[in-house]
Amino acid sequence: MATLNTQADGAYDDDDHESSGASAIPKELTWSWRTWPSNLRRAVTICACLSTTMVALILFLQDQDKDFTQKLDANMSGKSQAQTKLRESGQERDTIVKNLPVLKELEVKGIFGEEKRLEWVEQLRIIEKRWPGITIKYDISPQKLIPKEGTNGVVPPIPAGAKLPNGDPVKQFGVFSTDMKLTLSLLQEGDALAIFDELKIASLGLFSVKKCTMKRPNNAIAVDTPGDFGLPLAADCTLNWISMNAY
Repeated sequence: MATLNTQADGAYDDDDHESSGASAIPKELTWSWRTWPSNLRRAVTICACLSTTMVALILFLQDQDKDFTQKLDANMSGKSQAQTKLRESGQERDTIVKNLPVLKELEVKGIFGEEKRLEWVEQLRIIEKRWPGITIKYDISPQKLIPKEGTNGVVPPIPAGAKLPNGDPVKQFGVFSTDMKLTLSLLQEGDALAIFDELKIASLGLFSVKKCTMKRPNNAIAVDTPGDFGLPLAADCTLNWISMNAY
């Protein structure tokens, strides 16, 4: 009996020893970065810093590349527009050089350029003074721009502040119309034709007679006095004055 107890006690002691040995694991074998060697911790720290720096650098370079691409596209678009404007300005210059002699001729005739309203009035006064017995009254309407064909009567506006590549303001040629009314007191019908001929010779612009009505007041008293031509002839004429200008 004593022997069995001894063995039982021994077995019990062995089990206690194994259980206590299993629970007593050295602390050095537990997983913690504090237990890593200093060289390993330094290497991991450097690797983490480099990884963070590389990610930040990649993101920064991607943002810079996007910004550079946008600026490059904008520059290319601006260059393309500048080349287009330069090409168009070259075409306009060639057109102007080609048509310059015609413009010079129109300018000499008073068709191209600013309206010569003062010259018109002065010429009418000269005719009135040189021809006794003739009086001329006039009424000149404001100048109107004639719309181009295919625009349905709408004049396309020029953008405010628009400039050519050389910095000059953008202009375009236009044809203008001005209505003129002349009230004439004449001695005979031929005086009206003579007045229109003198206005054409004066090179004050291109005009056409739209209509002209004449009437002589009834003179019930017969006059046979030499040099007395009777009552003057009244004429109401409407003229269309055409001019060209850059606006």
